[in-house]
Amino acid sequence: MKRSHKVVGIAALSVFGFAVVFILYWLLATKVFGHRYVVDLSLSRSFTIDMPFVPLRKILVQTDAASDIINAGEHSQLISKTTSDRQGHVNHILAPFKSWEGSEVNALMLQITDPYIGTRNAPFTQHVSVTPGSIHSVIKLNQPEGPLLGYTVKTHIGGDGNSSKFDTTLEMKIDTPAPWLTHWFARMRVRNTMRRTLRAQEAQIEAAVKKHGGQF
Repeated sequence: MKRSHKVVGIAALSVFGFAVVFILYWLLATKVFGHRYVVDLSLSRSFTIDMPFVPLRKILVQTDAASDIINAGEHSQLISKTTSDRQGHVNHILAPFKSWEGSEVNALMLQITDPYIGTRNAPFTQHVSVTPGSIHSVIKLNQPEGPLLGYTVKTHIGGDGNSSKFDTTLEMKIDTPAPWLTHWFARMRVRNTMRRTLRAQEAQIEAAVKKHGGQF
């Protein structure tokens, strides 16, 4: 009986000792690495739309589909858009319909919502270039807004016969209140938000194609 009590006592001391070591290790890690953690991630998504590029381009350029795509999901809302620089030219006068190029620069004000940053209005700049066979867009945060240190969306759209391909990359940089032991959770949380945003944009593009498909 005494031996059983002794074994139980040793086990209890071992558990207690492990807990003390764990707490001291956590305190040391917190002191060394701090209570803040900057999550810096990049996530890409590609998909294909069953529509030739020319009518798709007209949908994106001539309707409100582009704004709807920016608003896709639960984390961003377009408040205002101002075009500051719009240009167009033809590279080859003998083939104007095949060699024209257009570009514009848009000042965007977006309302961004995220568990780590709350709800903030943030200024972005969008650079768009359009050719007969492609659209390239880059939307980038102008400067850090509180914990939101960086936010960039790069989208390339190209035609391939009777279909069009979208390649989108979302880059986010957020300062989180995550202690050292929860860095993995902060990264997972931000990555899940990014994944939902990209999927929501894809769903909005499919909805725009379905809505405007017969107009062009």
